[in-house]
Amino acid sequence: MDPNDTKKVIAVVSNFKFLKNNFNNLYNQLRGKGNYQGEILIITSKFTPCFLIKSIRKKNRINVLRFNRIKFDKKTEYELDNLETFSDPNRNITKKFQWHKLHLFDKLIKNWDYVFYLDINMNIHYDINHILMLTPNNCLMARSDTYPNYDRDLKTQFDQLHTLYDELEKKYDLSVSDYFQTGVMYFDTRIINDQTKNEIINLVNKYPITKSNEQGILNLYFYLEKKIYKELPSKINGYTTYFYWKLSSEKIIITKQLTEQNK
Repeated sequence: MDPNDTKKVIAVVSNFKFLKNNFNNLYNQLRGKGNYQGEILIITSKFTPCFLIKSIRKKNRINVLRFNRIKFDKKTEYELDNLETFSDPNRNITKKFQWHKLHLFDKLIKNWDYVFYLDINMNIHYDINHILMLTPNNCLMARSDTYPNYDRDLKTQFDQLHTLYDELEKKYDLSVSDYFQTGVMYFDTRIINDQTKNEIINLVNKYPITKSNEQGILNLYFYLEKKIYKELPSKINGYTTYFYWKLSSEKIIITKQLTEQNK
């Protein structure tokens, strides 16, 4: 399949602040070093100012979907607001827009056949078509959050001191050490049905104890319940697909950071 096929799209999810600060950089990297000329989809809030939407859409082959914020039960909202998260004590406040990623699994997304999702602050260094030539048939592909050592398990993504944790651990095998991270995801939209997004929201309402926002929940749903997660290959055609840092010894297509580390 042609990686620039109109039925294949690169998507980002962002609020006003991150769109304003990061989109132009990502767009230029995709069109430049990334050699991607296909469609780009922005999933954002109903409250993102119209002037920003219009200025962004002046660029070539950009589509925008605007959704209301994800609504959880009142009890869930309270739990998420008071959950002790990882290193940043304000993560539950500053990162709450990450729940907007659940709109990636709205039935409207079925207008495309395949979606390659990127966090908007990712960096593209080489031709992204090496990755897009893959076809995630009836699955969701992503990089493992624990690569390359696979030294943590899924239970680390949840509050193990919460009263709901015992119930969660009895229902799911949280010992898996290859669970995926949600900064880069590539999926076939056939995995979406009319109830998918609501089922994920219901899972959040049932277990509002994920310390990594949507990441823990999406692993419960796509990896442990639906069993359709497949690990995105670490290397393709001599390139490393994704790594958090740049490495002086490797050609890495996508990185989270621009800082270079010696391997």
